[in-house]
Order: sequence, then structure tokens, then C-alpha cells
Amino acid sequence: MDKLSIETTQNVSIEYEIGSLGDRILATLIDGLIIFGYYIIITVLFRIVGNSGGIGSSFFIILLIFILPALLYPLLCETFMNGQTFGKRARKIRVIRIDGKQPTFGNYLLRWLIGLVEITFYGIIALITIVLNGKGQRLGDIAAGTAVIKMKTRESVSNTAFENVDESYTPVFPQVADLSDEDITLIKQVLLVDDPENYYTIKAKLVAKIKETLKIESTLDHETFLRTLLKDFNKIHGRL
Repeated sequence: MDKLSIETTQNVSIEYEIGSLGDRILATLIDGLIIFGYYIIITVLFRIVGNSGGIGSSFFIILLIFILPALLYPLLCETFMNGQTFGKRARKIRVIRIDGKQPTFGNYLLRWLIGLVEITFYGIIALITIVLNGKGQRLGDIAAGTAVIKMKTRESVSNTAFENVDESYTPVFPQVADLSDEDITLIKQVLLVDDPENYYTIKAKLVAKIKETLKIESTLDHETFLRTLLKDFNKIHGRL
């Protein structure tokens, strides 16, 4: 399977499995069915309300109810669902930035705008680009600096114990307050790496970098150390 190597801001290289063309097509079909279902529901409601004289058939109403929701669906979903639409979530794929940072609204907006051009050619340009590019990127991804990757099968960080920190918990490493949101996101990503051969090396590099930066001395094993940092961060900032 094709891999995408991303160099993070902490100089740690993480390999992701590129979302397959089949998964992307299926995700698009699922999203299409969701939009189609929306059209059916809105059409029925529109006729019911319209027949009762409660709504007109102006272009503004049609634009607001019929066109914009379907048009903005991928942009809004990816923005508020961390790089996923419902179709992508079903196929366990997600949009990420290839520089290791968290995608911004600008990234999602740019790939969406170019996507509008790509779909006018029935997606053929996107398909050809994805096949030839080798990094799971269509034109919108190339322009936005993003790629679509397969989600890891390791247990989600959000499902582990450190999400629910007891109120009596005392942070072990108060220096964690100096970490940024990007640093915490990187720790989560490393804990989700599904690569047995490189997992230890990746963790070791990240742990060494954090200890050096925060002047921390600890004998905890790498995974416990990283999980403790997340617990501390959650306690200090009241979030994760």
C-alpha cells in the first residue's frame, strides 16, 4: 500500500497509509446518497408547505434551500468534522496537511473551490491526478497542501483514560503548559501510529525532543510519558 511520509514541526517523521482511490470513490458515493436523501426530504416538505401557500418559489428560496446546502456540504463537514465528511468517516479516511500541521479553514476552502472545477468534468481530472500523483492528492489537495489518508486502526486517543481526568489529579509535568495545541496534536498522532517497525523510533524521537525542550527528566517508558503529558495538558487547560 502507498505510504505518505510527513515531517512534523517537531522534526518527527510519521508515515500514513494513503486513502485508496476505492475508498475515496465510495466516500463520495455515500456523501452523494446523503445529499440525495436531503433533496428528497426537502422536496417533499417544499411541496407540502408550498401547496399550503406558506412558501414561494423564488430563486432566493431555491438557492438557500436546495443549492447551497449541497454545494457547501463537503466544506462544512471537513471544517467541523476534522477533515472528514460522513462518507469519509464511513470509509475511515481523512484530510490532513502534508506539512504535519492542523488543516485550517483556508486549506479546506481552497481544496473545495478547486473541487468545484474538478466535478464539472465528472471527476475525471481528479481521478487521473490521484492516480498519477502518488500521494493521494487531487488538484485541490495539491493546491491546498493536503492529502487524504487512511485512519489508523489503533485505539483512538479520545477513547483512552486521559480524556476523563479525575478532579483530584495532580499534573506530573507542569511544564506541559508550555506546549502548543500543535504539539498536543502531534502527540496524539504519534500515539495513533500503526507501524510496528517504526513506532518505537518515532516515539523515542518525540520524547527526546519534548524532554530537551521542556527540560524534563523522567524514567517513564515512552508511551506512558506521552500519555501522562496529555493527561497533564488536559488537567491544566481543561481540555484535550
